[in-house]
Amino acid sequence: VFPSQDPLDRADFNAVEYINTLFPTEQSLANIDEVVNKIRLKIRRLDDNIRTVVRGQTNVGQDGRQVISTPSTNPFLEDEPTPEMEELATEKGDLDQPKKPKAPDNPFHGIVSKCFEPHLYVYIESQDKNLGELIDRFVADFKAQGPPKPNTDEGGAVLPSCADLFVYYKKCMVQCSQLSTGEPMIALTTIFQKYLREYAWKILSGNLPKTTTSSGGLTISSLLKEKEGSEVAKFTLEELCLICSILSTAEYCLATTQQLEEKLKEKVDVSLIERINLTGEMDTFSTVISSSIQLLVQDLDAACDPALTAMSKMQWQNVEHVGDQSPYVTSVILHIKQNVPIIRDNLASTRKYFTQFCIKFANSFIPKFITHLFKCKPISMVGAEQV
Repeated sequence: VFPSQDPLDRADFNAVEYINTLFPTEQSLANIDEVVNKIRLKIRRLDDNIRTVVRGQTNVGQDGRQVISTPSTNPFLEDEPTPEMEELATEKGDLDQPKKPKAPDNPFHGIVSKCFEPHLYVYIESQDKNLGELIDRFVADFKAQGPPKPNTDEGGAVLPSCADLFVYYKKCMVQCSQLSTGEPMIALTTIFQKYLREYAWKILSGNLPKTTTSSGGLTISSLLKEKEGSEVAKFTLEELCLICSILSTAEYCLATTQQLEEKLKEKVDVSLIERINLTGEMDTFSTVISSSIQLLVQDLDAACDPALTAMSKMQWQNVEHVGDQSPYVTSVILHIKQNVPIIRDNLASTRKYFTQFCIKFANSFIPKFITHLFKCKPISMVGAEQV
């Protein structure tokens, strides 16, 4: 209405340009609350001015009021806005932009990091070296400290080294994604895969107890061919706890590797997502789990073999009366009571794998028992009752 230098009064007013003028840099956003308060004050003043003009408009002559209130006239349902009202309304509308204006787009976003992408191989090579040294330290620490101690909180627990490995992975992933979300992230993923496999081989599989002696090369199978009643080489309490600990650690690594793959896919460029695949590494940890369970089954199964051999060699046709529990039954029960509670307690955090162990042992022992049972022929009626 009156000449004004206020940019809000300009006919070509542009809200985005106005906001960028108020906040030319990201640092200037620190004063955003003060600017917003000033704009709110100006809005309130404009509201007061609008109300004043509206009151003046409603005080026109009686004829105007009569026209507005008469239904038969539908062209004037609302007061005709004056130029003053239109001007004030436009100015108020311009002030109602987002309450928190966005910072101006940074035209340099991503450009700097892309310039350095071809040289990030230095960073990748550095992480390769660091992770190699970290794995070597894990191996040395395991040799120095020994396996987890049985009958303690350590028994069957996840090895702390695997948590250290994944914490380092997370740190590397965050650092690299801040520098680039392109090819360097794929290169880093390849490094991650390499050392996940090394951890599985050197720390987990490499420390599983062997079923052969280092000197004579005797296997459990060969020991079973010894004379009746001979004792089979069994895993010690410490070895059973170690197997359970390695199994628990492999399960932790399997689950965490899956999470790692998901996080890498979130960080990398969309066009590269398909190249992030840690299925092979997850399969490696699954293999460690299966090997651990199989060792536990073989150990108990082999311990029961001499008793079954003794059962098949007894002269059951000569048994004349039913007596107490047969010695072979006592022996089988003894071995089961020795092993199963230890395995159960050390796999408390991975109950499903304890269940798998039980099922696999039953599937192995029962057919073997039936096979030895058929070897008991000829057998008398009384002998069958004793069996």
